[in-house]
Order: sequence, then structure tokens, then C-alpha cells
Amino acid sequence: MISPLSTQRLFLCRRLAVAAIALTALSFTGPAFGQSDTRELMNRLQRLENEMQTISREVYRGNGGTPPAASASAPTGNVAAGFEVRLQRLESEMQTLTGRYEEAAFQVGQLREQLTKMQTDMDFRLSRLEQQSGGGLGAAAPAAAPAPEKGTAGKADKGAAASPAAEPETGGSLPSGSSQEQYNAAFNLLRQGDYANAEKGFAQFLKVHPSDTLAANAQYWMGESLYVRNKFKEAAVAFAEGYQKFPKSGKAPDSLLKLSLSLSAMKANDDACAALGELLGKYKDASATTRRRAEQEKNRLKCS
Repeated sequence: MISPLSTQRLFLCRRLAVAAIALTALSFTGPAFGQSDTRELMNRLQRLENEMQTISREVYRGNGGTPPAASASAPTGNVAAGFEVRLQRLESEMQTLTGRYEEAAFQVGQLREQLTKMQTDMDFRLSRLEQQSGGGLGAAAPAAAPAPEKGTAGKADKGAAASPAAEPETGGSLPSGSSQEQYNAAFNLLRQGDYANAEKGFAQFLKVHPSDTLAANAQYWMGESLYVRNKFKEAAVAFAEGYQKFPKSGKAPDSLLKLSLSLSAMKANDDACAALGELLGKYKDASATTRRRAEQEKNRLKCS
């Protein structure tokens, strides 16, 4: 029979493997997520892998050939309790690592969206120039026909028109499945730039799974879906609730940072500085990227 410790260890090993693959893929996505940020995540992943190997060796060494009577002894129970604490700490680290990867993936998605818009605009401008340089009606007429095929403007219009039609299908409702699958569905909407439906999806997730391990992340990304649409007041509320409800989560420092940015956009600089002070004073172990951005904002706002 597989022990609970072994089951939990195997689960963490699988998560480490998935994280390693995701981070490797992320390293090829361009400047949206810096090399130093990716290196930081990879270093943390390596430390987790090393500790998992250490725990694995100790667990196997403790289980190999141990008589039933000895397995019930107090020392073995203490060792098992120690393993449990270490595994819980590793799982917490993995949640933080997952949050950092999601942040990177979101930034990459935003960059892709910006590039697509730039390409669409450039294609449209080129088609206009081609028509104008024809020198007359006879030359301009043929140029007008291929313009929708050459550029992506026509495709973008079709995509924009398709989004409202897709909304009733999504409608903020979650697909059937586990909490992880429902969270992924909302997060995929966010990555695709469907921020309105992403907001609805995360809000519904929080109603159905208020105490889930992914609730803190869902709260943060709901705020992000509002922030990118310049809904700074609603975003500030979402980020503030995320910090108040989940102060010990890996997203708490990021929630304070985005709360500050939202308040700053609303010209509430004193409150923005207070949020930055809370972040820098309380979360010494926040990621280097988050603390660096907080320091930059503190200097920009001239916080005391």
C-alpha cells in the first residue's frame, strides 16, 4: 500500500516536471519576461528538485526493510512528521512558482496581442499606400480587391465580431470539471485577451470555490482583467480584497503592487504609497521583480 507521504511526493514530482517544461518553453518567448526573471524561476525550481531528491532518498531508506513494530515507534513517527512539514513547504513553494509562471505567460500573451495589433495596423496602412500610389482609378481598382486578403484587418474585424457571439456561450459560467480545469478555462480567456469573460469566469470560480488553493490566484487575475481595461476603481477593490483575504498567499505582494498602481492611476498617491510601504515592509521574501517594480513606483511617486 502506498503511503500518504509517497503519494504526496509523487504529486509534487509531477508538478515539478510540468513546471520545468513550462519554464523551458517560456525561455524562448522573447523579451516579455526577462532573462533574469526566467533564471530566478529556474534556480528556485532546481532547489525544489534537489530537496525532493533528498526527501525521496530518506523516505526510501526509512521504508526499506523496516519491521512493522519499528514503523510504529515514536522516532519513525517524528521522522514522518518532519517529512510532512517539508513536503508542505515544498508545495507552498510550488504554488508560488506557478504564480510566477502565470504572470510570465500573461505578459507574453499581452505582447503577442500588441504585436498582432501592430501588424494589423501596418498591413492596413500598406494597403492604403498601395491604393494611393496606383496613380488613377484604373490602377486603384485592382489594388482594392486583394487588400483584405493581404492584411489581417479583415480577419481582425471578423474576430472582433465573433467575440460578442461567443459571450452567451461563456457568459461567465464555468465548464464542468475539477476546480483546476475551471480555473484553467478562466485563465485561458485571460491569455486570449477576452478580459470581460475572464473576469466573469474568475468571479464565478471564487463563488464556487472560495477556499480553493487557487482562489488567491483567481482573485488576483480577476483584478488584472479589470486593470488592463483601465477599470482602476474596480481593479483596486479586487486587489485590496485579494490582499485582505489571502495575506499569506504568493499573490499577496503582487496584489499590493497592483493595488498601488490602480490607486496611482486614480491620483490617490498617498494610498498608493501606503500600499507600497506595506509590500516592501512586510514581504521581504517577495520576488526580486516585484520588489524592484515597487521601488521604482515608490521613487516615481516620491513616497516618503
